[in-house]
Amino acid sequence: MTVTGSRIKRAQIEGPSPVVIITAQDIKEEGFTTVAEALGTLTQYTGAVVAGEWNFGNQQPDAQYLNLRGLGVGYQLILLNGKRMADYPAASTAGDMGISIGNIPMAAIDRIEVLSSSASAVYGSDAVAGVVNIITKENWQGNHVRLREGGSTLGGGNTLDLQFSGGKVWDRGSITYGFEQLFRKPLYAWQRGDQGFYNPRTAPQQNPDPNHPTYTPTRGLALWTYATPGGYMHYNYWLDQAGNLVLASPTSPDAGGALEYSCGQVGHAPYYPYKADGNTPSNCGALNYYDWVTLANRYNKTSAFVSGKYHITDTVDAYGQLLVTRARDVMTQRSNLFMFNQGDAYDTTLGQFEFQRVLDATQIGGLSPRTYEDTAINANVGVRGRLFDRFDWDASLTFSQDKMHSWWRGPITNKVNDYFFGPAVGYVAADNNSPIYDLGPLQFQHMFGPMSPADYASVTDILNNHNTSQAASGQFVFGGRLFTLPAGDVEMSVVLEGEHSKYFLGPDVRSRNYYDGPDHSFNYNATWGGGSRNRYAAGMEFRVPIVSTLTASLAARYDKYDDISQIGGDMTWAAGLEWRPFDSLLLRASRQTSFLAPNLMWIYGGPVSAYGTFTNEYLCRKAGLDLTNTNDTQQCYAGAYDDGLWYISGGENTHLKAETAVSNGAGFVWDVAEKLSFSLDYWDIELKNKSVYLDTGDILNVNTACLLGSYDNGTPIDPNSAQCKLYQSFVTRDATGHITGLSVQAINQSGVKTHGFDASLRYAWSWGRFGDFKADIGFTRVMGYQVQVAPGDVWQDAMHWTGDVAFRMRTNWTLGWIKDGWNVYLYGFRDSSRPNFYATRVPADTGTIYPLRPFIQWNASVSKEIAPGWKVGLDVVNVFNSFGPKDPTYTSPPYYNAIYGMMGRSVYVNLDVDL
Repeated sequence: MTVTGSRIKRAQIEGPSPVVIITAQDIKEEGFTTVAEALGTLTQYTGAVVAGEWNFGNQQPDAQYLNLRGLGVGYQLILLNGKRMADYPAASTAGDMGISIGNIPMAAIDRIEVLSSSASAVYGSDAVAGVVNIITKENWQGNHVRLREGGSTLGGGNTLDLQFSGGKVWDRGSITYGFEQLFRKPLYAWQRGDQGFYNPRTAPQQNPDPNHPTYTPTRGLALWTYATPGGYMHYNYWLDQAGNLVLASPTSPDAGGALEYSCGQVGHAPYYPYKADGNTPSNCGALNYYDWVTLANRYNKTSAFVSGKYHITDTVDAYGQLLVTRARDVMTQRSNLFMFNQGDAYDTTLGQFEFQRVLDATQIGGLSPRTYEDTAINANVGVRGRLFDRFDWDASLTFSQDKMHSWWRGPITNKVNDYFFGPAVGYVAADNNSPIYDLGPLQFQHMFGPMSPADYASVTDILNNHNTSQAASGQFVFGGRLFTLPAGDVEMSVVLEGEHSKYFLGPDVRSRNYYDGPDHSFNYNATWGGGSRNRYAAGMEFRVPIVSTLTASLAARYDKYDDISQIGGDMTWAAGLEWRPFDSLLLRASRQTSFLAPNLMWIYGGPVSAYGTFTNEYLCRKAGLDLTNTNDTQQCYAGAYDDGLWYISGGENTHLKAETAVSNGAGFVWDVAEKLSFSLDYWDIELKNKSVYLDTGDILNVNTACLLGSYDNGTPIDPNSAQCKLYQSFVTRDATGHITGLSVQAINQSGVKTHGFDASLRYAWSWGRFGDFKADIGFTRVMGYQVQVAPGDVWQDAMHWTGDVAFRMRTNWTLGWIKDGWNVYLYGFRDSSRPNFYATRVPADTGTIYPLRPFIQWNASVSKEIAPGWKVGLDVVNVFNSFGPKDPTYTSPPYYNAIYGMMGRSVYVNLDVDL
């Protein structure tokens, strides 16, 4: 057999590197509906969730990524039948680009093999944290139908899944085919209430309606002016019932009534620290800001697959696989509700002002849906055979493409400005030509009055986006027995590959940062750009028996990249040992190098602009403030030294090189008794030259130090050094030192070191008339995770950070009982405690990180064969309706980390029929 991690066939599944095998039957026993749900509980999946439905505001709402070992999205190679797939055709940033497993239908799955160690010497780029090989069904005889229906007991997420698979085998070949239709209704924030969308610290004081499900007070309406232009936002105004602006101050007895009137007009309510005496009005809260946000998207996925083979001769076969998925996801996002003046704005009477309003979705006809249509095609054809009864060869062509068309109704800048502020009557040349408006009764009514569906339609338009990801490759593999040594056969495998890939994100031109028309999308700059490249590779593996009980594995591979970057080529190698002192025990060790080529968006991505406010430490220090002094630091960061500007992230990058890693592994597999086995494996990975966007704070800090010759703590720095020249190129300033431009670029800078161990226990036994039983347990412990910001820097302990390692320990288990047509399974997983969001010490003087409680979920599955070929079943996912722990330091909804999920208990009924 051929097992993921090597192209050399072998008689035993276990080899020098551990492989976890998950069958389609295992996924059924665990109670899950999709591949992503099942792989999401892998113990090796210790990293944070990236993109997907949960992460509001991202541009990848249907992406379902893995993050093994916490290294990131692109650091594990995802294969379909041993072949590469196209990347998911959407990215919020270059670092979020990778292969999504969301388009693989369960009906097509035979098994999934997870190699939890590096394998670039066999497969090339990306295989740093591991390889996930999804293997589809083949050589099927007969037909099978599976119907699954159910949903959450709390409401939302109702699911209908229809699967059909079948096939026929004959003397000269076989064909296997299948179809799946998966439909799910959305889950909205208002359907979860206290399970997620309320602030545990402030809701009791602030919520006038404790039954409001998504109570999260957001400043929903405000008009501020300045005591001095560019100074503090000092004065707050409300509109009273007579249409007059009322200044909010203790000396204004009408301000409280104006606040209540204004809040009521826009569908909001005053909230804490608003005081009822009417003299100190404060905030107008949008209590329903999150109500119609989708926590789980509505989706409709249709998939079809076919695979087959034909014996051309006794030694030559032709084969092929085709998998097509068409998905339509619909989600809602709150960003379209947020209206404000972009950049500085002035009024002829009020002077410089700031306006902010959160629209009430119920007034404007509901949140505008965002629709994503995704068509994925994966095709593979080839010819394979046997030569001289000792060598196997395989020549294949693979094509993978993923196209996405998305659209939604979004606000348009000039329409929003015209509606709320009217036409500009002038510009302030000294403030980057900021507009001057002449605000009057009509504008104040629009600012403080209700907004109808027709009004909202007048300030919006449809934005259309078209993205494409594609990879086409050819591969030739030749391998077999070279010669025989006293200890056994020396085997080899050679691979030659060529690939052309391209990636292009094509958002509506009005949402690209370079578009300067007045009808630019409002408050939205999309990630855009793309390009193509060629890759060529050659590799070789050897399996050498040293003595009868000891076998060595060696592999080397060279990958050559043809694009505008500095990748060039990369050589990787791997070595492994397998020692079997007796038949039931395997001791293994491995060491390998791996690499990750910068993805096409790192290289060809278009620049994206965003607005930010930055404290100008240069001006603070020029003013004589000592930033090692607490009082001076607070004065510096109080706002008087802030610069607000549009800054640029990304852009075409020709300087990036490949990221490289070295990993080691050692462990054993012990077959203690018949059907009882135990494994334990240590692993470590050291990654260098990680591509990262520089932090804006770090850029400005180093830039200031270079301008002044030292850091704020007095440490000197050479203004003529290469580091200073680099950081000075990122920032532009005017003659007074104010920041006028900022560019954030990616560089090969940081490093990551992580280590830990995986363990597993598998046991199956028969208990006579009581039936057959099984117990499987998996466990991963991350023992260390360190980050180096730049070469030469001290390695920092990141185990207590929350952005990389989601869980230090993960455990999963399956308990099963089979008797007389009954199948009963209990599946569970445990995620260890984790630091709170800010990794703060509570109480502060204890010196220990305040941990959040562990999370445990149980699933139950029961099925019974009611007639030959007919089986009915019931699955309960999340039996105890468990939700993740609330985090007192997570200050925005849903007040805990996205990795836990919000669906709650779900119940499904299954019907399986063999035809």
